[in-house]
Amino acid sequence: MTLDLKELNRLLDELGPVVQKANQSEAGEPTPDIRKEDDQPYGRPYDFLSKGDSLYFQRRLNELSWSEKGYLFQRQLEVGVGKGVPISAWQQNAITNDPRANEFVQKALDTSGGAALIRQDLSPFITSMFVSVFPAWQRIEKVPANGLLHAWDQLTSYGDGTSSSFISELGTVVDKTGTYVRATTPIAQYGQRRGVSFRQQFAVQAGGMAWDSARIEIQNGLTQLAHDLQKTIFQGNATNSGGVSTDENGAYDANAFTGLRYLLNSSVTTATTSVNFAPYLTSSPANFVTAFNEGITNIANNVGVSPTVVYARMNEVGQLSNQQISIQRTVDRTEFIPGVMVPAVMTAGGEMPILGVPGDAIGTYTSTADSSRTVADMYMVNEQFLQIPYLGDANPMVIEIPPGVSGQLTRLWIVAGLWGLALISNLHSVKLRAETRTS
Repeated sequence: MTLDLKELNRLLDELGPVVQKANQSEAGEPTPDIRKEDDQPYGRPYDFLSKGDSLYFQRRLNELSWSEKGYLFQRQLEVGVGKGVPISAWQQNAITNDPRANEFVQKALDTSGGAALIRQDLSPFITSMFVSVFPAWQRIEKVPANGLLHAWDQLTSYGDGTSSSFISELGTVVDKTGTYVRATTPIAQYGQRRGVSFRQQFAVQAGGMAWDSARIEIQNGLTQLAHDLQKTIFQGNATNSGGVSTDENGAYDANAFTGLRYLLNSSVTTATTSVNFAPYLTSSPANFVTAFNEGITNIANNVGVSPTVVYARMNEVGQLSNQQISIQRTVDRTEFIPGVMVPAVMTAGGEMPILGVPGDAIGTYTSTADSSRTVADMYMVNEQFLQIPYLGDANPMVIEIPPGVSGQLTRLWIVAGLWGLALISNLHSVKLRAETRTS
């Protein structure tokens, strides 16, 4: 596609001065109107922006194409070389501005080098590119972790609903309480190093080619991170050491965290009944909307509220589209995050956004709960009860390593982050198992 460079440069001139503040050591000091974490649409990296500016950045950047974001990222990458916040200063700001003074933030990254820089000025561009390939990231709430093993009270029941809470004029109020279990998630440490050689950079420049190797490598790193995070969120397993990718536990990885395939497994939770259906049958295939409505009913009958989103493989999103196309005259879409539209379908719970998850992030497995058939999960989730606890920054960080540190003629960056997954209630979400069989 052809880029409107004048318009993009105008946008960069508009955003640049504010973004440059991020590379000052004191940039982590939040302004008085944004001290609450949930005031920030992306999370910690945007502490140097006011709430209004942060929302404005979000909308302006999200509506751009991948190529346009890449151009702005490349320009900002160049103007900010060597101007990031030293890791030690970044960590100290994170600790100082955290009302809980969480000591574990100090251990987020190794500071022995002392010269590596956190490029906070890249955060708006990195995060916008990241949510382009992983839109769900912006919708899932990010919360500061309370330790290396984040703990919370998971809701398993609202309490006794069989007896009346209506009382007489002078009657004694009825005692009721919810039921909770203590749940934990490890905060997994993620990191990948990306880089380009001096030779590669000079050769590209000398040849007059219209790309920047450094920018492309970092973008590749963000795409890889999006894949790895999505795969862990949906089928990660750090709980059952006997799990493999072809069963409902998921492949075991002691360094990761446990995802929704395991957490919504019928043998793990019976709070909400899973739905099995066969949408690929060549004769009388099951209807997606019927399965959606059954899942919504199972949730709503338990908690009185509906789920808010469905996550599914592209295969199931495509099959749903094939089913709907004969009765559609227009394409049903909804704004999932500012500037990003996704398919939607009308259900018993209202308009439901369907987010397609690319690649093998959800995958297939043999379900013993569905006659040992091969199935692909579709996750129907109430996002209010799903969180990503983090240490350090809520979003991907890019650390710039000074040239020559490795003893090689390279420019290096580390794409990193520390995250877990917390299912706050197992009553508010359900899995739909789409059988892959055709007969």
